Amino acid sequence: MPYCRLPLEFSRAHSESRIEKASGTLGEAVVKRILAFALFLLGARREDISQHLAIPLGTLFSLLTRIGRAGLPALEDRRRKDSGLLPPPTPQELSFEVSSEPCELVLKIGDGALQLRIPQQNPLQAKTVLLTLLQNGLLPCSQVARHLQYSPTHTARISRQLAQDDVGALMDKRTGQQQDYRVTSEIKAELIQQFVLDLIIAGRTSGNTLAEGLKERCGISVPARTVRHHLAEMGLSKIRYSLPELVAAAKKTL
Repeated sequence: MPYCRLPLEFSRAHSESRIEKASGTLGEAVVKRILAFALFLLGARREDISQHLAIPLGTLFSLLTRIGRAGLPALEDRRRKDSGLLPPPTPQELSFEVSSEPCELVLKIGDGALQLRIPQQNPLQAKTVLLTLLQNGLLPCSQVARHLQYSPTHTARISRQLAQDDVGALMDKRTGQQQDYRVTSEIKAELIQQFVLDLIIAGRTSGNTLAEGLKERCGISVPARTVRHHLAEMGLSKIRYSLPELVAAAKKTL
């Protein structure tokens, strides 16, 4: 770009006042570098610039070289971490990555220098943190579902429940059966008889075969899971191997 030299008038008083003000804002060294570069652009000899601004000639050469390579930041103090002459860098969007370790759930933030660790024995804490990140768009539903071992549909549902009803919505409200309504003492008696029959006749038993036997022999419908529960409650599951042996030994003595 061609430069047309204009007949400029310079005021010493204005110059001193302006340089003093700029030095208070930018620093004396920065102002001196700016002046040196401006005089260089206006065509002044390097030697004259060095002498006029009291800058060693070698330092001036280095300054001009740095400006050619680095641009405006070369005018500043190189000890500064960030440039005051350039716009601040655009902050990078933080990323979140979740991994499951044997004793804890680890949430890595950004490059992993910052980590959030949640003990595995705190499932409600982990669930709350992961769902909160999901609600804010910081983790995808598929990743949260995988770590909570839920389906994506169920994960989305409990996320909405958390937003509406707070952490209490995530607590397991199942209290179990408070009283033994379905399995009466008569049904338990038949269950014991069926248990003994199966062991003596077939030499083995299971929740499914006991449930089928009760239905065929007595017309009683009890789920196999309930049968197994009461076998354990009454301690019958502990004698299913020893009882046939005792019966066999007793028959020999008759």
